[in-house]
Amino acid sequence: MVSIVRVVGERGKEIGSILWRCVYSFSLTLLCSAGLAFIPQGAESLRLVSDPGWTFPIFIFSVASWSTAAWYSARLTLGRVFDGTSLLDRTDTPFVNAIRMWLPRFLGIVPASVLSIQFQRLGEPVLALACFLTAFAMGVFVVKRRAWFASRFRGFEGQTTAIRFESLQQRTVLTVSLAILLTFILLSAVWIWPVAVTRFITAPALLCFAFASWILFGDLVLTYYFKQARLPSMAALPLLLFVVFSLWNDNHQVKLLATAPGDAPVIRRQIDGHLDAWLQTRVDSGALVPKRPFPLFVVAAEGGGIRAAYWTGMVLARLQDDSGARFGRHLFALSGVSGGSLGIGAYAGLVADAGSGGLAGAPCAGGARDGAYQTCMRKVLQRDFLSPTLGYALYPDMLQRFLPFAIPAADRARAMEAAWAQGWESATGSERFGRRFDQLWAADPAMNVPSLLLNATLVDGGNRIIASDLVIDGSFPDAYDALDPVLDLRQMSLSTALHNSARFSYISPAGTVSACRQGKALVACAPGRERAPWGRIIDGGYFENSGVESVRDLLFAMRPALARWRERGYDIDPAVIVISNSPDAIAPRDKQDPAGARMDTTFLSELLAPPLGLFNTRTARATFAVTAEKRDMAVILPAGPTRFLWFGMPTKTHTPLGWALAGPTFRGIDTLLEPPYDNRRPFDAVLKSLPSP
Repeated sequence: MVSIVRVVGERGKEIGSILWRCVYSFSLTLLCSAGLAFIPQGAESLRLVSDPGWTFPIFIFSVASWSTAAWYSARLTLGRVFDGTSLLDRTDTPFVNAIRMWLPRFLGIVPASVLSIQFQRLGEPVLALACFLTAFAMGVFVVKRRAWFASRFRGFEGQTTAIRFESLQQRTVLTVSLAILLTFILLSAVWIWPVAVTRFITAPALLCFAFASWILFGDLVLTYYFKQARLPSMAALPLLLFVVFSLWNDNHQVKLLATAPGDAPVIRRQIDGHLDAWLQTRVDSGALVPKRPFPLFVVAAEGGGIRAAYWTGMVLARLQDDSGARFGRHLFALSGVSGGSLGIGAYAGLVADAGSGGLAGAPCAGGARDGAYQTCMRKVLQRDFLSPTLGYALYPDMLQRFLPFAIPAADRARAMEAAWAQGWESATGSERFGRRFDQLWAADPAMNVPSLLLNATLVDGGNRIIASDLVIDGSFPDAYDALDPVLDLRQMSLSTALHNSARFSYISPAGTVSACRQGKALVACAPGRERAPWGRIIDGGYFENSGVESVRDLLFAMRPALARWRERGYDIDPAVIVISNSPDAIAPRDKQDPAGARMDTTFLSELLAPPLGLFNTRTARATFAVTAEKRDMAVILPAGPTRFLWFGMPTKTHTPLGWALAGPTFRGIDTLLEPPYDNRRPFDAVLKSLPSP
């Protein structure tokens, strides 16, 4: 028994020494392959390479690069005999030599093999076959390469069985140097042209290229080079630099537009005054007359990445098109979280363009099949917003993490905002997403552009911080006004304001907000004022993911003005529309049924129960807020079928959360917009509530 334990212990030490020597090849290959296979967002991102064009050939090349890097790095680090007392260098047993030979070969075929299985599961047999052939070719190459080269090229004779070696050949050094040089070329290209480059090199290919780069640098530079110089392995150095330099290298300051002497004053409206002015424009146009019901809609859009943005935007666009734009004239405000904010922002932008006459001549409106709003919404949002951001995260922003100073231009948040702004401009021909946030409501005398409530969360306190054209006052309890004069956010663009509500970890970083100071006191920002970090903004879903809490606060603040208008004989009927995109969400109800509960895994319950509970409250709070608002609307106003309207996404629509969806997934969401409608898609109820033109 003792001898068995001793043998197991010796084998364990040998295996541990082997795995630490090639830790980057081993860990990145296995963990990242598992991530692409088992994480829903990874699986959905793989669908991006199925589009016609160069995306799939480039992806296959990236997989081959990853496989080659994993095999080559592991082979070199395990085969080299370094001077010193390392267990691996002193051991030359058949067991260790077998691992030296077969572990690199195994790592070389893992990426393509796993991806082949995953593509088969996704219903892409052609792509699965291509990955299988890549894995097969890689396997044949790593086993037979020496025999092939020895029979065809001079200089390879006598090398057919070597497992251990004393030094690298010159061609090996040149190969590794060239690979690292190509990595920096790709880094530069992504940094300079994030959107243009990622049209061809999509997120899956970027991941594979990045894995190859990290493996080569980690195993061959941090391990091989230092061991060769008779120094300890520096494999753990990146972790140390990441932790220590984080004290000084925060480059995620919220991006602001440059100020100019002729800039217009920031547009801010008090809720009471703006509601009065909004209703008066309806009186002047003849849409609002005494004793005739006038629906007033307030919309809450749930968070959920591009899934939320697209579903929200298309629901609003469908209502706008089917009503002949009458719906928008009854829409007072929209509250959004995360992707829902992008959806409501895109809708408000289209309304603003329509008011200025720009929508009719927009590139996206030409030959509109379902109406200008739906067609343009598709053109704006049916895009890959993940790849530019991921490219920045994997390359320039990753490099930033290991530097002791901040490079604002490397902030991956800028890639997301640039992708939104360029996507908008490409579809509509306007630069609205790149202009100052409050200019969305400039040149809107008819007040057709609805107010926006973009909900974010403050890391340092957990409170809401809301960006809006409306002044966020005491009507929104315990919330901050993002456009408060003392906060340096008034010069942010529309795309930045939307992104601040959608900074979901870890694709988008927390944004650092500065405040203006005079001594220790906060003062209104102005050119030349001292600025200092004030707080960090993250996704609004951390506080409450439905956007309904801000709708409840807004409706409560609107009650005095609405009461005054009713006293004047105007029959104004406020109604709440909630747009939910969670495929497993249920319509709000009063009591939970125990039969619908499920218990998550008990694996590591002592450690995982608290964080799982905290995370799941994100969804539970949203459901609670929606249910409470439904109850409030029934109490505050006479109950009616159009007081509270809930648009849900059916459970069968398995759409993962992320910032990129494949074409078939977008088309699947489009089918939900077509009749016949059920009670989860009350399009008819909204349209019937609108007065005749």
